[in-house]
This record gives sequence, C-alpha cells and structure tokens, in this order.
Amino acid sequence: MKIYLVGGAVRDQIMGLSVKDKDYVVVGSTSEEMVKLGYKPVGKDFPVFLHPKTHQEYALARTERKVSKGYKGFKVYASEEVTLEEDLQRRDLTINAIAKDKRGKFFDPFGGIKDIKSRVLRHVSSAFVEDPIRVLRIARFSARFHKFKIHPKTEAILKQIIKNKEIETVASERVWSELAAGFLEKKSYLMFEVLNRCGALKILLPELDYPKNKNSIKKSLEYAAKLGYSADVRAAIFFMYTYPIKPGIKCNEKIYLRLSVPNAVKKLTEKLIFNLPDLKQFKKLKPRQVLDLIYKMDLFRNPDILPDVMQIFEAYIEGQLSQKNTAQTTLKVLQKYLKHLNKLNLSSISQNKRGFDIKTAIFEARLNMLVKLI
Repeated sequence: MKIYLVGGAVRDQIMGLSVKDKDYVVVGSTSEEMVKLGYKPVGKDFPVFLHPKTHQEYALARTERKVSKGYKGFKVYASEEVTLEEDLQRRDLTINAIAKDKRGKFFDPFGGIKDIKSRVLRHVSSAFVEDPIRVLRIARFSARFHKFKIHPKTEAILKQIIKNKEIETVASERVWSELAAGFLEKKSYLMFEVLNRCGALKILLPELDYPKNKNSIKKSLEYAAKLGYSADVRAAIFFMYTYPIKPGIKCNEKIYLRLSVPNAVKKLTEKLIFNLPDLKQFKKLKPRQVLDLIYKMDLFRNPDILPDVMQIFEAYIEGQLSQKNTAQTTLKVLQKYLKHLNKLNLSSISQNKRGFDIKTAIFEARLNMLVKLI
C-alpha cells in the first residue's frame, strides 16, 4: 500500500498558504487491511478511515460512475486495483487533483501545478458535468482564489449543468454549506458573479434582481470583509438585497427554506429590514418613536443582537452610494439609551399594578426617561 497527501492540502502548500486539514488517499489496500492496521472506519458512502493516532482522514483510492440524476447519483468503486491517477481523475479541478508522497514528490497527471501558476480554474475531466455541486464549489473557489480565472471550457460546462436542471437536485443544506463558506472569503461577491453568469442564481434566488443590485452587493460585502464581520452578519447583509421595497413579514420565507438559511441569519436580517426606515432617519425620531423602535427590535430582552444588526446596517448603507453612513453613531446612542433605561427599577414601577397596567406603567416610565435624555 502507498499513501499520498491529496486535495486542498497539496494545493495550498504549493501556493504557500497555511494548511488547515489534511486528507490522504491510500492506494493498493483494502478495508480489511486498514482495520488490521488500527484505522477506524467512518465512511458511509465509501471507505474512509481515521488514523489511530492523528485522527486524520485516509480514504481508499476510488472511482465514481454516474448512475442516476442528482448529486447523489453516483456508484463508488473502491479497490486495491484503483490507481492514483484514476482516483485523482474523479476530482473537480486540476488544482485539487495533485498528490504528494511521503518523500515530497508531486504526482500531477492533469497539469494542476501549471494551472496554479497560470491562475486558472480548470475541470479535470468531462465527468465534471455529472456533479451539480461543482457549480457551487467553483463559485466558492472563485471567491477564495479571486485572482484566478475560470477556464472558458469549464465555464461552458457550468452552464450545461444548469441547463440539465441538475442544480435543482442539490439538497438545500448542501447549498447553504457552500454559500456559508463563500461568505467568509475576502471577495465573496465573486461567488454570486459566477452563479449569475452560469444561470444558477436565477434558480437558487429568483427573487433577487442581481443586475440592479450587483454593485451595491459588491460594495457591501467588500466592506464587511474589510472589517472582518462574522459569516452570519455577511450573509444577512446579502439577504437584505433579496427583499422588496416594502417587505412583508413572511415575504422571504421561501428563500430561507429553499436555501436552509440558519435562523440566526434570518433573525439578524429581519431585525434590520423591518426597522430600516426608522434607523435611516434615527436622528429625527421623537422619544416615543425611539422607544417603539427599541421595543420592535426587542432590545430589552436581547440587547446583544444590536451590534450585529448595526454592522449589517453599516455595510448595507455603504452599498447605497447616495447614503451617508450613520450606523456607528446610531449604535452608540441606542446603547446609551438602553444603559439608562435598564437602570429603572421595574419592580417599584409595577408595584400594586396588574396585567396591562404594569406594561403601561413601565412603558410610560421608560418614555419619560427618554424625553429627558433626548
């Protein structure tokens, strides 16, 4: 048996990038031999094992054959007869189809090293068209390796995958997994550029008017990346652009279900989109309107969400070229108001009152304090 380091770890080493996860392929072995050597089997769809000491993944060399429609429609063949080249041939891009042995020698049958130097994202074989997940992966890689260009023939295959309607077979959880990873990239907007060019965006997000919002999305996401905002915040910034001018309470539910968007992202987006008019004209709000805004945003019970919401607001406004950013000022003022309002002795205010009388008394006390502060 022979063991090779493969995939992203080899690619990143060649590019001089830090390597996070290491994956290995085992050629000339069997599942029985791996178990005897102490490796723990974990693979469900094909033989994958964890090293007894490092717990890194070791997969038997395998081939894949398309047997039915969809991203799961593959028959896997793993055997000690499968060669290293055959295993590498089933991979998506040439830059991911490079192997390295324990002596440091590279095995590059498909020209991946050359493509790294030329900064090209190129498919390994014609089998690329069989897996719709690769549309999402190429889009994500375009955001990560933003100086690379997609080879014209590979771009044509992306469009063919969309034409075959295979992208519609990808599980929503898998779609979100790729998008979520892409949001963390420095040039995450390029992910949507690729999805738009090949036609995938119209299928995944028909509600988004991408040509109209393209420049704003780019500016907003670049701003968020520059300031190191979290993945949830960056995703929420993007979804702001999927809402109509006058958003309804459940107008984007289909989007969130279709893409398996986490509730945290949905919550952040909705906190801003439904309060956007008030936040835009925050300086002009009267005390009663400010208090209503605090209640609508549920800031007494969940004040920790405010900084994230204001980050979304800040990046969203940054994307509107005609607007002046006031998010940081608004954040500081709201936090100041909350600090004072939380000092009120609610027990004393609600004493000898019941039901709505308690809520009214607390509301009036908070309003009186805001009048003094503002």
